[in-house]
Amino acid sequence: MNATVSASTPDVRRARRAFLVVGLVVPIVITAVATALIAAWLPDLPDQITTHWGPEGPNGYSSPTVFVWVQAVLGLAIPLLLTLPILVLMKNSWGVTCRLLAAVSLGTSALLCVAFVGSVAMQRESVSAAWGIGPVLALGFGALILLGLIGWFVQPNVTTSTARISDEASPHLRLAPGEKVAWFGTAAMGRPGIISLAVSVLILCATTVWVFMIGDGSWWILALVTLLVVALIATTLVFRVRVSSVGLRVRSAIGWPRWNIAASEIADVKVVQVVPMAEFGGCGLRFAVDGRTGIVLRTGEALQVTRNTGRVFVVTIDDARTAASVLITAAKESSS
Repeated sequence: MNATVSASTPDVRRARRAFLVVGLVVPIVITAVATALIAAWLPDLPDQITTHWGPEGPNGYSSPTVFVWVQAVLGLAIPLLLTLPILVLMKNSWGVTCRLLAAVSLGTSALLCVAFVGSVAMQRESVSAAWGIGPVLALGFGALILLGLIGWFVQPNVTTSTARISDEASPHLRLAPGEKVAWFGTAAMGRPGIISLAVSVLILCATTVWVFMIGDGSWWILALVTLLVVALIATTLVFRVRVSSVGLRVRSAIGWPRWNIAASEIADVKVVQVVPMAEFGGCGLRFAVDGRTGIVLRTGEALQVTRNTGRVFVVTIDDARTAASVLITAAKESSS
């Protein structure tokens, strides 16, 4: 096995500290300040204030305390969801996706705080606001971009490379004339991924119920989003993998999505070690920053296939070395 690492453990620790500050500490401080500011303005607000704006103006109203709770809950939940999985799962490995998630956490927190604080400020009775919700949202998205970029650049560019098994570790098989060989396996979501998905669904369900209870007419949108997320999760928990003389077939346990890569389309086959958070930003059907597509359901061994077009597909499976041997054999026979 040839293993190369482009970052030392001290570099990873330095990246983790920067990630923690940018992605979690600063967003929590921003949220605390915004929540305290909105709470301090409560006596200066009417009993009912606008909580939702439509194309024709305000169309949703509620108690001012709603903004306090929404700011506090969302302001804490978003950075926690974006950073805690990285901090728990990434110990000695790191990648560009981690850096991106911290920047997104900071930028999103800034957007929420500006939007909520601005929405409340323009409705204070002691202030004759001359601006509408449009400038508030524009300022919020400006804060998203600005702080997101700052969060990106203040973090060190640290990447640990994955360990790769050389092609010699997965030789092609010598088959007798007319002999065929096939390999079957299952790619299943690991326990950390299942826990993360379950927590995300619970938060979505709780948020939907809460929005419904406060009388916001947009609750049905959250309900549809929740159902869509549940459906997407159901399609990505387990995949059936088949390697044969035909090529590689990967199919969800419920039948969709599916991928078929013909043996004649394969340019290269490797066995790689995958760290989902560092390389793909999480588990499931993922798209890496380097252009790879993957069914990445856990940390560990994976089959990596490069097509003649240069597109790369990765699937995490047990006994990937045997699967690679069968696929290399199929690719060589199709090209001979």
